[in-house]
Amino acid sequence: MARKPTDAPKAAQSVQSTGRAGSANPAQSAESTQSVDTGDSAHDSAQLLGELDALRRALAEEAARHAAPAGEDPTDAERADGPLLAVARLFPGMTRQRWLALAEEHGLRQWFAIDLDKSSNFNLRELQKAVEELAHQRDHDPLTGLMNRRAFLRQVELELQRVHRGGAEICLAMVDLDDFKRVNDTWGHACGDLVLRRTADLLRDATRAYDVAARIGGEEFVLLLPGASPMRAQALLERLLQEMRGEDFTCRGETFRVTFSAGIAGCRGATACRAEDLLDRADKALYEAKTSGKARVRVHRLPGVPDYDRSTMVQSDEKQFLFSGNDE
Repeated sequence: MARKPTDAPKAAQSVQSTGRAGSANPAQSAESTQSVDTGDSAHDSAQLLGELDALRRALAEEAARHAAPAGEDPTDAERADGPLLAVARLFPGMTRQRWLALAEEHGLRQWFAIDLDKSSNFNLRELQKAVEELAHQRDHDPLTGLMNRRAFLRQVELELQRVHRGGAEICLAMVDLDDFKRVNDTWGHACGDLVLRRTADLLRDATRAYDVAARIGGEEFVLLLPGASPMRAQALLERLLQEMRGEDFTCRGETFRVTFSAGIAGCRGATACRAEDLLDRADKALYEAKTSGKARVRVHRLPGVPDYDRSTMVQSDEKQFLFSGNDE
């Protein structure tokens, strides 16, 4: 998941793309990228390369959708007279020397960089800050700060593309608070909001940096767990449920506790998966958890895939994860 770049005294990055592909919004790639530095510099370089890679893919797809019929390709002169678009992205901390090294290593010679000093980049920084704030408001739930449904589905589709290309594994968990209406009816909506915010905090604290948490409904949350098997995802959700059971909420002088039910669906690279299908399967597993008595976790199994007793099939790394809770 993309993180905002931190302020730094160095200059920014500007990139240009031309042609009939039109405009595209750069999206943060979830894939690991190679960089030429370490520490914060490595993170900045990886973020830049990830966004450039995502932008090039988006422009290629856009060009393919609007490709001219065979024999009608425009001439160079016609292209020169056509629309032209510069796509800019500020990268605080990026120097010209580092950019030149990245451009040489990764074939980015058609992109150019412009150095900006403090006097010339102030307005651009303010503009980018405003754009980032608007994008954050559009993609995040205002109460919990988690992604909203639209942004989450976009992230799922990106991760599924990576799964299909690399043959990796991914799980999606749907989490629904049990008897949440009773909280609002008994202690008021302000108390209900407190429970929702604390649930969001639990999800954030318990997940890895590359996992994605979102709120997609009133008391409904989802977790995207790249690289996790259904077994690992279930172990994580069981641990989260135990933490939730131990949370005390105090409203109007009374203390109470809340639980949740969860459904999990997984996908491997060899299996064709869509974001909505994955959500639908997780929702079916959630329904099973609710009808089985609530406060429990269920995993949806694909038709034709046997539900083996994994207790006799656990690999050594999964044993370590189950007993330590460490997924590193």
